[in-house]
Amino acid sequence: MSPVLDDRAAQVLRLVIEDYIETAEPVGSRTLSKRMGQLSPATIRNIMADLEDSGYLAQPHTSAGRIPTAAGFRYYVDYLLERRQLLRSERDQLQRTAGAGAPLPDETIRQIGRLLSQLSGQACVVVVASPDNQKLRGIRLLRAGRDNVLLVAVMQSGWVQHRLIEDEPGLTEGDLEKIGNYLDNLATGLTLSQLRSKILQEMRHEKSRYDRVMTRALALSSRAFPDSPAGEVYVEGRANILEQPEFVEDVHNLKRILRAFEEKSVVVRLLDRVLEGGETRVSIGTENPVEELPDISVVASALQKDGSPLGSIGLVGPVRMNYSRIIPLVEFTAGMLGSINGHR
Repeated sequence: MSPVLDDRAAQVLRLVIEDYIETAEPVGSRTLSKRMGQLSPATIRNIMADLEDSGYLAQPHTSAGRIPTAAGFRYYVDYLLERRQLLRSERDQLQRTAGAGAPLPDETIRQIGRLLSQLSGQACVVVVASPDNQKLRGIRLLRAGRDNVLLVAVMQSGWVQHRLIEDEPGLTEGDLEKIGNYLDNLATGLTLSQLRSKILQEMRHEKSRYDRVMTRALALSSRAFPDSPAGEVYVEGRANILEQPEFVEDVHNLKRILRAFEEKSVVVRLLDRVLEGGETRVSIGTENPVEELPDISVVASALQKDGSPLGSIGLVGPVRMNYSRIIPLVEFTAGMLGSINGHR
């Protein structure tokens, strides 16, 4: 399929797509003729027929207008898209939600996802890279109830990991301080997996130096951060997808999408590809890496700080999403999160 359309065909395709994004209804030649002015409905019908032959448009019913195909949307995104500038109020909202320079706790990440979902009308997914892939700045242990401990790990990126360790009775405040200081002294510059290996190595080589508290330190750190290649996943705004006209009357489709969003591994796969190249990627329909969601599109960007991967963020919705608005939202938010000295 040739990637090149002449000016009239490109204009017709762009107008069909923009009208379809707005209405979710097939677009007829008379509608386009009124918008274009200089072309008659008959001429536009001929152009639309050629676009259908090329695979960019489809006609759902004989007497209906045309709707864009996934290939049509791909051409639109690659060659015809005019990105909308974010409003100052939108940038301000996102920046206020993220805060200025402070570590971002779990709830703030959720709030950012929620706001991005509201601004876009799509579902927002944030995947935080596994802590095993990030270097540590330090560790603290805090009492969280009678038998619970909160382990706080600050990464060199400034992002923060919180883990509640339940059912750890018998630890005194002195024990917590001793374990915390021990882990903190070892942690600097290591990843969590390297920290676990370091503790095991030191305990093997100098067993006499380590008492039950040091053994407890290993147990606590292992329980707090088990191996988790996928990292943490936040999904906000699922209902936005389910309210889209193309899904609302298709019960089977709704159930399939809901099941997919309940599976952490499926959600992570939606954003996996952006970690390969780092740039914003637009996966349209069957281009997205989840076969179970052929009618879903994903606009995603990697989260990075000083060249280190922190995770990824994306907006997920129907193929008929407003890419001119969605792409700048994702890119701005990804850049903002990467520049903030903090997370979780």
